[in-house]
Amino acid sequence: MKMRIEGTFLRSAVARRVFLLFVLSAFVPAAMLAALSYGHVRGVVSDYAQRQLALAGSAYASALYDRLLGAHFLLNANAAQIRSGHEAVNANQFALQRVFRRTFLIAHDKAALQFGPPHLAGDPPRVDPGAASHLAKGEVALLPSQPGPSMAYPWLAVAIDPSHATAGVIVAELDPFFLWGDPDEISYQTNICVLSKGGVALYCSSDKVGAIAATVVSEGAAGHAPGAMGTLSATSELFLKAKFGAPDWTVVASRPGGLAIDSLTQLAQTYLAVTLLTLLLVALLSVVQIRRTLVPLERLIEGTQRIAREEFDQPVTVERDDEFGQLAHSLNSMAGRLGHQIGALRALSEIDQEILSQLDIAHVIARVQARLLKIIPKAVIGVVVFDHLAPESGTAYVRKQGETQTAPVQVLIEAGHRSSCARHPEGMWLDVAGPDVPGFVSMQAGDGATSCFLIPIFWRNEVRGALGISVVNQQEVSDEVIEQASDLGKRIGVAFAAYAREAQLVFRAHHDDLTGLPNRALLSERLHQELAHARRNDAHLALLFLDLDRFKGVNDALGHAGGDQLLRVVAERLSSSIRECDTVARLGGDEFVVLLNGLQNPPQAAKLAEQILTLLSHPFQISGTECFIGTSIGLAIYPADGATAEQLLKHADIAMYRAKAAGRGRFVFFEESMNIAQRDRAVMEHELHLAYERNQFSVYYQPRIALHDGRFLGAEALLRWQHPELGWVSPAQFIPLAEDVGLIDKIGPWVLRHVCAQLAVWQGAGYAVGSVSVNVSGRQFKSTNLVAQVQHALESTGLAPHTLELEVTEGVLIDDVESVIDVLARLKQINVSVALDDFGTGYSSMAYLRRLPIDVLKIDQSFVRDLTEDEGARSIVQAIIAMAHALHKTVVAEGVETLAQAELLRAWGCDEVQGYYFSRPVPAAALEALMTRTMDASGISSEASIACSPSASPA
Repeated sequence: MKMRIEGTFLRSAVARRVFLLFVLSAFVPAAMLAALSYGHVRGVVSDYAQRQLALAGSAYASALYDRLLGAHFLLNANAAQIRSGHEAVNANQFALQRVFRRTFLIAHDKAALQFGPPHLAGDPPRVDPGAASHLAKGEVALLPSQPGPSMAYPWLAVAIDPSHATAGVIVAELDPFFLWGDPDEISYQTNICVLSKGGVALYCSSDKVGAIAATVVSEGAAGHAPGAMGTLSATSELFLKAKFGAPDWTVVASRPGGLAIDSLTQLAQTYLAVTLLTLLLVALLSVVQIRRTLVPLERLIEGTQRIAREEFDQPVTVERDDEFGQLAHSLNSMAGRLGHQIGALRALSEIDQEILSQLDIAHVIARVQARLLKIIPKAVIGVVVFDHLAPESGTAYVRKQGETQTAPVQVLIEAGHRSSCARHPEGMWLDVAGPDVPGFVSMQAGDGATSCFLIPIFWRNEVRGALGISVVNQQEVSDEVIEQASDLGKRIGVAFAAYAREAQLVFRAHHDDLTGLPNRALLSERLHQELAHARRNDAHLALLFLDLDRFKGVNDALGHAGGDQLLRVVAERLSSSIRECDTVARLGGDEFVVLLNGLQNPPQAAKLAEQILTLLSHPFQISGTECFIGTSIGLAIYPADGATAEQLLKHADIAMYRAKAAGRGRFVFFEESMNIAQRDRAVMEHELHLAYERNQFSVYYQPRIALHDGRFLGAEALLRWQHPELGWVSPAQFIPLAEDVGLIDKIGPWVLRHVCAQLAVWQGAGYAVGSVSVNVSGRQFKSTNLVAQVQHALESTGLAPHTLELEVTEGVLIDDVESVIDVLARLKQINVSVALDDFGTGYSSMAYLRRLPIDVLKIDQSFVRDLTEDEGARSIVQAIIAMAHALHKTVVAEGVETLAQAELLRAWGCDEVQGYYFSRPVPAAALEALMTRTMDASGISSEASIACSPSASPA
């Protein structure tokens, strides 16, 4: 690396000594050498001056030509903008300000339009035929200046469209400062003149050299030696004809001739006489000075190399009173400071690695104490960590030189000592034997210390500990030591923060954010641990899988905030009902799991399940509202119900669903039959999806018969599934499953469209089909597009709406009566009738039934089946028929299978019946044979008992 020589370098004694010796040994020989070579140097200097002058003229000519080309480019660009539609006034603002004095647009047979600065007077020059021919080639023409009273400047012209001369020409007067450049930028003592053809001066950097330049051009005296004119000159030609269509210019560079020779005079007088003597003196004096310089320099180099190797304990020895001695002293001081700083940085780095890797607070404190003892070997280093859970206690770590890490000691912390530390964030001195000092400070008095500098350790703006340096003499604790101790104390604070952050991350990873209960991951970990313990000790454990009942209603009524509050209260109740060794976890949603370990027998788990059922049956006060929920619990016992965590969770989940299906609000133990049923359900669900994709479904029709005369009035459309391997699958088996898995959203609209299309075919063929009813599931009815689906099916098939009847179960209608009434009203508006299916099995009241816009009540087959044996069933059926007639509804009895049932229903005034006694569900082709026939209740007619496959029970 090169060193820059400052102007004050002679202030150094070494620099002055070297410089003086160099002058004494080199100046005389150099002067003598100059005398011998003076003549040669004189010629060289003259030739060099002439070459420099020629280069200056050539460089100026090149720069001038480049500026002309730049103006050429800008003028062409402005012409292109005008050609593309810009107005002339807005097309060339840059040129007007930077390159041209003024600009004119000259159009054919029009006056010249000036769009430059208006204060400049004068007309543009005329474009002669030669320039016009040049413009037609797409080039810029250089026009001569117009004669006038004052000096004029060259003009440039460009055609707006070279192929159409009538488009106009832009003529611009070049700005002199742009064209000729700044005179101050020309080389020192050099003058420039630009002359046109005939020796007319276009520009001169000095008024004094115009005549000289004209003489040089006219006489061809370029390069002449200084004589009468006393100047050196050089000419350069500027060729303009090809590019600008104008005569060439000549650039003349001139300089006073005596400048090159004057510089040699002093050299000739002094330098030649000393050249030979210099060689002798340099050889003699250099040996002495090099010896005095290199020895201390070598020692300094060795010192810097030791610093590079981080060997800071070996000082550089240079016993000199000059700059070498001062440099050695400074280097030794710097090495000492670097040693302390690098040691501190290394200690901080090791602590940081400790924090990032192991994050052991005790190890971090031990490293801090070791570093401070290395700086102050005679000190006693104490660190106290306050317990944030118990403010009155803390843990103290005390260590002195020669000791390993001591065991932590529990100490009492007074509130006043905490506040005192907080008031002195920069640290404070305490008397170890003083009457009111913290216990962790006074305990260091036994080690001989008299004073302690205490530095508080902060985390989150709270004092969480303190670092104490106890010494006999306070002078041992310098400001630098305090600064390093503060940095080390901050590292302990960082360790507190990292430890708390890691603990928080671990807690969040294993606990539910809403309730604070263990989550699925922590439950799985504890379950695996408890299973291993149970295997070793031949013990039992139980898993209770809880799912809240009616939680969705609370969530819908009170919002998600209310639902979250309810879940938190449930978590509190569950946590209060178990032992400390047990675990309550939340899996998500409203699902909880209770892990019971160390059980002696399964009844213990049943007892806890009973307690949980009772505990969760009590009302909940949520947002000022009293809520009732309850829960369903499934129990799995190890080892009877599973040997792994996954099996126990799965089996407890299956048992919970069985509890739900059994009526909720109860607990059910897992049985192997549940697992078999679960596998069968999974297989059936898979096959059900394939059945829809492979068109395995079909629609059968069960006739509806008028009891009083046996007429065919219509039919109920029933979905049937024939599996290629399983055969006919019962609707009671696959329809509830389709509703559970959501496949009914696809099957329901398909059945509706299929039935409407079949009805349209029958109507078109002239059959008296009456009306056909289609069952609508609760999921379909609650969707927002049921009415749209019905309208689309009717419109796409062209079916008359009055022939379509929709059947909805009683349980679906009473969930939300107001919205049900709205949907039914919209269905009635499109003239579709509605039947209330399975009537008598739900919980509807007379008030709701009176408001519902329904047309038909269908008596559930469970009542019809027991008519001949059960007096209660007969009473219910009679009451339903009477109530329906009172409300002007048609009554249909389902599941009629005997003549006796039919006779009773006819006697009580039932309007219509359907059942196996009259006909099983039949395909569409078989139903066509019944559409024009009548059936009586006696069953004499063969048509009254048409049998067909499938033989499945009615649905």
